[in-house]
Amino acid sequence: MIKFKKMHGNGNDFIVIENLTKPQPLTKAQIIKMGNRKTGIGFDQLITINPPKKAHHDLYIRFFNTDGSEASMCLNGVRSVGAFVWEERLLPKKAITLGTKSRDIEILPTKSKLVKAIIALPALEEIPKMEKRHLEKYSITNAMCVNAGNYHLLIKVNKKESYDLSSLCAQLRKRIFFKDMNISLFKKTLGGLSLRTNEAGAGETLSCGSASAAVASLHLKKNKKLTVNSAGGSISLRIVGDKLEMTGPAECICEGIWTKN
Repeated sequence: MIKFKKMHGNGNDFIVIENLTKPQPLTKAQIIKMGNRKTGIGFDQLITINPPKKAHHDLYIRFFNTDGSEASMCLNGVRSVGAFVWEERLLPKKAITLGTKSRDIEILPTKSKLVKAIIALPALEEIPKMEKRHLEKYSITNAMCVNAGNYHLLIKVNKKESYDLSSLCAQLRKRIFFKDMNISLFKKTLGGLSLRTNEAGAGETLSCGSASAAVASLHLKKNKKLTVNSAGGSISLRIVGDKLEMTGPAECICEGIWTKN
């Protein structure tokens, strides 16, 4: 039996399992079963909260997609981790440093249900010429690659809702360069930026925190806030020194016990 809570961060939904008070190991097969929205619980990612691996970490966090693969990080997910550990009183309600597969993240509580996450500024990466030519086969000429702790292909479009994002991702991920990338469509709006993301290993989600961070990093000006809107809601971002600060919702949906193998 595995005890869990189901959380969401801006519509991005997670199963959160803590391995601090009692280790609850999971196999890849179990993760896939739990992720099934018809016969399981359903989630975009399953998150495990583990003891720290380094002295300066409070916790070490792992993320698993619905196909059982492990993701490097998830910014909507780490905000949900904060809400979880503070609600369960596993740690004092103050700033926490999390270790992940790719980088350290600091999370902070607010006076509301919003949680802040602070990371190193995402970095723009070069798309190889061969891959640019491949993108041109799909009439994609305005694309950028950004490392936000995981890799994102960001495609600027005029109309993102009518775009067949699923088919595009299926084709692009046949190539090694795009295989593990989250792929997003975005456009500028009067209120900031509008975003739609298909996550590697999980499919299209209502929101993607790291994609929001990636696209915001290309458009943010110092001392200015920027809002990224997705189907799940809005996230606010700003640059603070040499870091990127994200503020967004993180809430518990329900809790229960998984009794299957």
